[in-house]
Amino acid sequence: MVNITCAWGLIANATLLNIEWPDLNSQYYATFINNSQSLSINGYFPNSRYFSFELYNLNNWTPYWDIHDIEINNDNNPYSNPDSIYNSSISYTINITNYLKPDLNNSILIYRIYKGINETGGVDLPNVYKDHSLIENCDHKHRPVISIQNTNSSILLYNSNMKNNFYSPKNNTNLFENSDARYLVAYYNNSLDTFKGAVISLKIPSYPKDFKMISKNDYQVRYYSLSVIDLSSPKQTTQTISDEILLNYSDNNFTTVYLFCKNISNISLQLYPPTENYKCNKKISYFGVLYRQLLPKFKFEIPKKYLYEENYLHFLMKDYYPFIDWI
Repeated sequence: MVNITCAWGLIANATLLNIEWPDLNSQYYATFINNSQSLSINGYFPNSRYFSFELYNLNNWTPYWDIHDIEINNDNNPYSNPDSIYNSSISYTINITNYLKPDLNNSILIYRIYKGINETGGVDLPNVYKDHSLIENCDHKHRPVISIQNTNSSILLYNSNMKNNFYSPKNNTNLFENSDARYLVAYYNNSLDTFKGAVISLKIPSYPKDFKMISKNDYQVRYYSLSVIDLSSPKQTTQTISDEILLNYSDNNFTTVYLFCKNISNISLQLYPPTENYKCNKKISYFGVLYRQLLPKFKFEIPKKYLYEENYLHFLMKDYYPFIDWI
């Protein structure tokens, strides 16, 4: 196990440890946990669309406990109390000790923030206490770096290059999944340099525009986005378009997104038709488009069960099923 003695020693975002397809509108922080110790967290509610904590088994990277913002007990919790007026000094405490699995030696605790006003949601990172002693937060300018960026991707392509091929991930093992998230992925095998472009059609659900809408559950999905993931490198996310932007470019809640090659080597999502054909000078062998929904709660959401075929996904999601047509 990596020996990191400070709290929130690892970070995944657009620039650091960009692994496991992080949404580029998010920040993921991680702390290694000794399961034989008591553990608690004290922090301030961030100014963000969503945040959560989740414990993972280090043997297989599967989650075994999680809590998200609205579930945190506090009478002034702005995510659950519609009468609460948000400010950056509303605190919370979470005791995690009873949720640690005693049969595991170690776990990893992930703290996720989506659409925060800055890297931490406008507040300090939470304090972590082990055996009632404060663990100092890592120096944000000198966080440890794990050499994972040079490892090869082991993601298997699933029905790649087929029209309309958004599917649930073929295998969710070791994907570092968020229990609150649902995923669909369309893959493209570009090993023969055949990619020319694609058109994505999507009916977009509603999302909360403020804390009051969150506290009243006035939304279909807490957050959603489209991301480009380059599988030629270690699970890199190269671009994300969030719900707010998708809505701005929609007509009656339907939007069209174009996928093509741009800037020499990047596959790019665009919200308008490209004016000319692009060709990557540097071949990208494998890539995909990830459709992510956080805390969906409507009839036509991405289903939680994996391995549904495209026809059944379309049946379940109706017009909310995203179509991709490879040109």
